Amino acid sequence: MQQNIILSESEKRELKSVVLESCLSIKRNQINELTEMLQSLKSSVESNEKSSAGDKHETGRENANQTLLIYGDQHRKAMEDLMVFMMIKPDKLIDTIQLGAIVILNDLTVFIADNMGKLTINDMPVNILSPKGPFVQCMLGKSKGFEFKFNNKDFKIVDVF
Repeated sequence: MQQNIILSESEKRELKSVVLESCLSIKRNQINELTEMLQSLKSSVESNEKSSAGDKHETGRENANQTLLIYGDQHRKAMEDLMVFMMIKPDKLIDTIQLGAIVILNDLTVFIADNMGKLTINDMPVNILSPKGPFVQCMLGKSKGFEFKFNNKDFKIVDVF
C-alpha cells in the first residue's frame, strides 16, 4: 500500500525530478523517431516525384503525402507535449492538484502532465496522466486528505507535491 509512503521535502523534489527527466527523455526519443520518419518519407516522396508518372504514381504520392501529414501532426503534438513538460519545475512543491503535481493516493501514484501510461521509478509505479483526463479532473484543485470515488472505487489523496 502506498499510503505508508512518507517523503521528506528533498525526497519529494528528487522523485519529481527523476519522474520529469524520464518523461522528457521519452518525449525527446519520440520526437527524434518521428523526425527521422518524416525525413525518410520526404526523401521517398521527392525521389518518387522525379522517377515516374501515371495513375499509380499519383495514388502512391497521395498516400505518401497523407502519411506525411499524419506523422507531421504526431510530431507537432509531441513537440507541444515536450513544451508542457519543460514548463514544469521539479523543485517547486505544490499543495493542490494541478499540472506538474505528483499525487500519492491510497494505492496509486500519479504525475499530472500528459497521458503517457505507467513508468517505474525506483521500483515504484508512477502513472503519467493528462490533466484533461476524467480521473484527474475529479482531483484538480484538491489537496491532501480529499476523498473521492471513481469507477466505483474509493480514493484518498495521501500527499501532493
